[in-house]
Amino acid sequence: NLDKSDLLQSSLVATGIKENDIHFVTETNRDYAGHHIHEASIFEERDLLHSAVRYGIVGFFVGILLSVILYQTQPYGWQFGAVNAAFVLALTTGFGGWIGGLFGISHRNYRISRYENELKNGKAIMLVYTDDEHADKAKQIVQQTEAGSRYLGKDTTFDNPLKNQKLEELED
Repeated sequence: NLDKSDLLQSSLVATGIKENDIHFVTETNRDYAGHHIHEASIFEERDLLHSAVRYGIVGFFVGILLSVILYQTQPYGWQFGAVNAAFVLALTTGFGGWIGGLFGISHRNYRISRYENELKNGKAIMLVYTDDEHADKAKQIVQQTEAGSRYLGKDTTFDNPLKNQKLEELED
């Protein structure tokens, strides 16, 4: 929980991890009161980017399909060419990304959504962005601390649009 977060963060910073690379996720913003820690950004906490990219990809393929259909049928006597196809493709990709962004901003990040119950029970998730060398040190510190913390795993910062909470497994 956040009661021991300042001590844990100080231990991590002492190993060479920058303080700005450590962020916390909790259920409510008032949990941060009195702590010298960084709150996770909306991009870390919500599924905004992941869903926008995922739906943008769907929109891209819908745009290809729609362009092929319009090219083959030439409805209403239109002269459907490459410029029109590019416009349809850009329009459907952008619309898909926009819809995905709206969906994603209302859902937790797919990486932390599996810990929803712990967050509701007052726990916090600490996100640490670092290289592999410091990641191993961070794992040792978290496992050895008396702060009641547990190491959850590591993952890349790349938002894979093909992953979801059911498929994603953190490496130990």
